[in-house]
Amino acid sequence: MAPVPIHPNSSPGLLVLPGWDDDGQHQFDVLRVRLEGHGWICRRADLPDSSWPAARRAQVSRASALHQALQKFRALERAVHGGPISVAGFSFGAYVGAFLAVARPVRHLILRSPAIYADADWSAPKETLDRDVVARYREQHLAPSQNRALACCARFKSDVLLVESGNDQVMPLAVAASYAAAFTRARSLSRHTLPGADHQLTDPAWLESYGRLVVRWLSERLADGQAGEEETEPMRSAAASAR
Repeated sequence: MAPVPIHPNSSPGLLVLPGWDDDGQHQFDVLRVRLEGHGWICRRADLPDSSWPAARRAQVSRASALHQALQKFRALERAVHGGPISVAGFSFGAYVGAFLAVARPVRHLILRSPAIYADADWSAPKETLDRDVVARYREQHLAPSQNRALACCARFKSDVLLVESGNDQVMPLAVAASYAAAFTRARSLSRHTLPGADHQLTDPAWLESYGRLVVRWLSERLADGQAGEEETEPMRSAAASAR
């Protein structure tokens, strides 16, 4: 099923938020190639990934990363001319995406192996966070009342795709479980595990499976949205006639 825009004079958009240690460009390209041929406008936020020099990465905080993602989202809003915008985040990018999803009108939220951090030191450079402390924090099952990213998830009301790696050696199972449990108000939550995959999706077959999964899910969500609009329009017309 090919992705289609909901409105004939607009385009659907996808904003990709790369992971801190992922090769985010490859993951972006997999989605862009599949979607742009069907009229999508795809953009990638300028967040740190494995290609960034260490000195540049050392300057980035979670606060500045979210600010950059918000700027990129606003630019994409202008490009799609009212079309629906989806956000796909990987690891650190998925964490940032949780905040973005309640700050801007995100239609669909895709989180792959989302990271999580304690709320403290929000404006400190991310590289200065104690890795051992972060690792212990991720072993906990957390509630939205205990973490601001999860609190944002609890406020999100649209569709969510949560993708996990079957052999993730970076994010413990507790992290994805905490995210999944937080989406209590989402219109839909779909969870999928990529069997045997590692955190970075280093095997091209895992990356290909991820790309197919995301495109299929987005296609179905947009088709559902279009069907919903077609069903409500006759009811509006009937109500106007009754008046």
